[in-house]
Amino acid sequence: MNIPLKYRLLITGVLVAVAAVLYQITYAEVDAFPLLQGDPETETAQATRKVLYNTRSIAQRSYSDFVAHSLRKVYLFRDEKHGQGQQDGGSHRHSSTNSGDTNKVLQDKEIVRTLRNWMPAQITASTSKQNNSLEFTLMSYNVLAQDLLTGHAYLYRNHSPNALLWETRWANLFEEIVTHNADIICLQEVQESHVGKYYSQLNSLGYANVYKRKTGNKTDGCAIYYKKSMFKMIENTTVEYNQGYSVLDRDNVAIVVKLTPVKHPRVEFVVATTHLLYNPRRQDVRLAQTQVLLAEIDRIAYKPGNPNNYIPVIVTGDFNSEPESAVYKLLVDGTLRYDNLTHRTLIPTNTNFGLAGKILIPDSLRITDSCQHLNLMQYRSLNATLPRGEELKLIHLRHSKRPKISLTDREINDALFSTGTLSHELKLQSAFIHNVGNDTVGTTNQDGWITVDYIFYSGEYSVRKQQIVDGKLKLLSRYSIPTTQQLLKVQNIPNFALGSDHLALLTKFRLEF
Repeated sequence: MNIPLKYRLLITGVLVAVAAVLYQITYAEVDAFPLLQGDPETETAQATRKVLYNTRSIAQRSYSDFVAHSLRKVYLFRDEKHGQGQQDGGSHRHSSTNSGDTNKVLQDKEIVRTLRNWMPAQITASTSKQNNSLEFTLMSYNVLAQDLLTGHAYLYRNHSPNALLWETRWANLFEEIVTHNADIICLQEVQESHVGKYYSQLNSLGYANVYKRKTGNKTDGCAIYYKKSMFKMIENTTVEYNQGYSVLDRDNVAIVVKLTPVKHPRVEFVVATTHLLYNPRRQDVRLAQTQVLLAEIDRIAYKPGNPNNYIPVIVTGDFNSEPESAVYKLLVDGTLRYDNLTHRTLIPTNTNFGLAGKILIPDSLRITDSCQHLNLMQYRSLNATLPRGEELKLIHLRHSKRPKISLTDREINDALFSTGTLSHELKLQSAFIHNVGNDTVGTTNQDGWITVDYIFYSGEYSVRKQQIVDGKLKLLSRYSIPTTQQLLKVQNIPNFALGSDHLALLTKFRLEF
């Protein structure tokens, strides 16, 4: 029977949605058992947990194979019907599948499956499941916009051309996303023209989302998806880093959302995602963007009466900065002296020449070196709170979707600006370990595997341990990132198993009330 392509696509979408619902219903009880958390339990519970865990793993692979097979079958039918078609991005091509590619698909998938596993963050009694808590998984993923791929084709000259086709990549991306079934998904490089056409399939699976395109003429941006059955969004704001200054004139953006669990509406936490500038030589731009981002997270997460006066925070994204960078050190150390680092690249040096100096962003933005909005700090000192609408009238950040407001400058303390040292109050820590023995892990290949993608989460300062430790937000487990040595097996990505040139990050948290 010759079924038109559009109806095949519709039928496939319905089947995928039904399979996802059945998958969630059938295996929801697996998470009722404390997987990989090291808490005491009976032998019966241990045996039950092991069976359920193995069953879930099999189900994930089966569901993954079903989605991939269904989507690829539709695309293959289209190719057979039309012969030669127009690929998203403007390139002509023949059928996307042949015997050589089929073998490569199997090979790539097998390699990927052996490289990554869920690993416990720590094995202590404190990780046992609590009654007044919510466990959830979070994914952060730079999905590589097709416009960026075709616009920088020379970067992918050693890749299999068929693996770079958008239909192939989307099938792999969608398969990976729905297989992991994360409760919150933070994405970077989401092409605006694909939001309604492709990523809307996530909405069909029960997700709501916020999207923010980069400013200027850019065609991609960031997105946060969350399951409506688990969370309700209280508020959100978007951040535009282009403020018209030399160090803040790039079109990168960020999203900050405040969520509350559906069943516990008094509990709140913040999730943010961003994609910072790529240019390897401009660490100063990325540091300035980070200062702006932290100020906006500080504004949304501030709530007197909570530990440290902030609700829990998760910050994700592609920071285009390695673990030894100034940006990373500011985020996890909570403080960074930058005036004695090299100009632009912000690398430590023993000379007194070519230094960054004390001025990073102009004080006219009224963002202090403690990464806070000055005018809001003044209200906080008076124990005064303002509605968000009134707050926006007091901050100096411009935004393309907000009316320009004429601000009258208050008297300021110059000691709060251009000190040469930045700090923040969010007490962040990385969810991942970046060194394994003498090796490092990698999330993307830039003439070698490096880490630039992160999930940070807030904790509390332990005076006894002299470090940040988990607070109300506890990291339970993480999806391991392969080492650079292990990644030698992967070679080039995107390939026939992975749809992006970055690896997805996944974590499991518990939010305690």
